[in-house]
Amino acid sequence: MRLSTHSDLSFRTLIFLGVAGERGATIPEIAAAFRASEHHLRKVVLELSRLNLIRSTRGRSGGLRLAVSPAEVTIGGLLRQFEPEFAKSQCLGAAQNGCVILGLCGLQGVFNESLGALFAVLDRHTLEDVLKSSQGVAARLGIETPPLA
Repeated sequence: MRLSTHSDLSFRTLIFLGVAGERGATIPEIAAAFRASEHHLRKVVLELSRLNLIRSTRGRSGGLRLAVSPAEVTIGGLLRQFEPEFAKSQCLGAAQNGCVILGLCGLQGVFNESLGALFAVLDRHTLEDVLKSSQGVAARLGIETPPLA
């Protein structure tokens, strides 16, 4: 599976914000942690905001935070949002670009079945699952987390 840079950075931004919790983060902070372009990250943040996945607050205590509970967000749903063209290839039947055996070849059915299996797995997992299994991410990203009370 291959993700676009935009999708990859979208997933990483959501993970960063999930780990940061209510502390939140800024675009420069996230960009530095992932060695990503702030310009590209601004586009990602704009889309994540448009999808109501994150919220942005201005001011001294402002920044970016998750706008949804990580338990409500499936990885499969995110991938469908970030990669709407994911299943549009010649063999998956979405593109009419000249394959003379389209619809006759058994490979199309195999690819459709495997794509269904992939999304079945991705749909079983949430952003919360990813965050729970991401031990050490806060330290690696330089996120200071408050001590547990």
